[in-house]
Amino acid sequence: MSFDPSAWLDEHRGKATLLGVCPMSPEIVQATLAEAASADEFVPMFIATPRQVDANRGYTGWSQTDLVDVVARTADAAGYDGPTILARDHGGPYQSTRDRGDPSISLPDAMEYAEELFIDDLEAGFDILHVDATEDATTTGPLDLEEIARRTVTLIDRIETHRERKGIPPVQYEVGTEEITGGMTAPEDFERFIENLVSALERAGRAPVVDRLLFVVGQIGTTMHIDMQNTFAPAKATELTDIVGGHNLHLKVHYTDWLDDEELARFPTLGIGAANVGPEFAAAMVDGYESLEYIEHDVVNEATDRSDFMTTFEAAAVRDAPWQKFAPAGLETDQYPEFAAEHRREIAHCVGRYVFTDADVEEARSTLYENVADRAEETDPHEVVVGAVRQSIRRYIEAFNLA
Repeated sequence: MSFDPSAWLDEHRGKATLLGVCPMSPEIVQATLAEAASADEFVPMFIATPRQVDANRGYTGWSQTDLVDVVARTADAAGYDGPTILARDHGGPYQSTRDRGDPSISLPDAMEYAEELFIDDLEAGFDILHVDATEDATTTGPLDLEEIARRTVTLIDRIETHRERKGIPPVQYEVGTEEITGGMTAPEDFERFIENLVSALERAGRAPVVDRLLFVVGQIGTTMHIDMQNTFAPAKATELTDIVGGHNLHLKVHYTDWLDDEELARFPTLGIGAANVGPEFAAAMVDGYESLEYIEHDVVNEATDRSDFMTTFEAAAVRDAPWQKFAPAGLETDQYPEFAAEHRREIAHCVGRYVFTDADVEEARSTLYENVADRAEETDPHEVVVGAVRQSIRRYIEAFNLA
């Protein structure tokens, strides 16, 4: 079904906020589309980072075409026949698992790698591409805003050149970042970046693309921490929505996870166009797994026959997930082992999404599901996990006026 995100956002400005869902697992995709089947204004927007979905480079194991197929098949199974939006989140140099934080990779190489990602996105049929050129592992501190705009336009120009050559329909763009290192968190820098970007597009002969700029990512205080606590600054949000509105654009907020219901309900009236959520939905899956393990303990008498899922999962998260990025400020490297030992459960909830497909986690989950399905006959393990995610998604649907 044809759908124009820009028209929807213009029509709902100040009334509703679009929800972006990280497609981190089949369960999250299923929960999203099941909720969409019963909500009047909820248009599922799947926002995939390079670390999640990118040929064989992401932790889901899905390529871009795989994601398109998964969404289509799951929508059909869920009885949802409305529109969906497929969006790239944080595409750009030094954003991939291969390149992130690696100063040995040159800028031209990182730009080429990012271009390959975007080309695959285009050819798979993605609708919105987030071009985030704010990272550079070879430098310290934030890049100059003019340089960020230049790199952004370079990538957009390459994307558009390929799109035109292949006859692929136009896509819309998201730009900017919520990261402090992006150097555009202050309102005056935020607006200067927009002005620099528009000017750079015009100088590059890409003035028509200005009309397809959709979102600018703004920092309004939301962030990620191991303790899963979050806050936002309404006054800052008002400043940024005024700025983007003056340019006929929409504000996108990242890391909206774990804000309380009252705070989320302010997003539509503040004029926030869209908000991304991911880790909270993955944590809801973990809640589902925990509830299944409680059932397993009740129905499986021999400890040696139990899955020991949460112990396995927590160990994998501590071992393989990049939890250090979200650890408390000031924590020294030599303090990591003690912190991890004390906060295993929080680490598993906050960043466990990175290890859902680890072999030992998959084996423990398979045992958990089999034990519950075989011995608690009225319990469908898969539906328990999907149901936990649906409950988490539903509070955003209600808060964002999408029901």
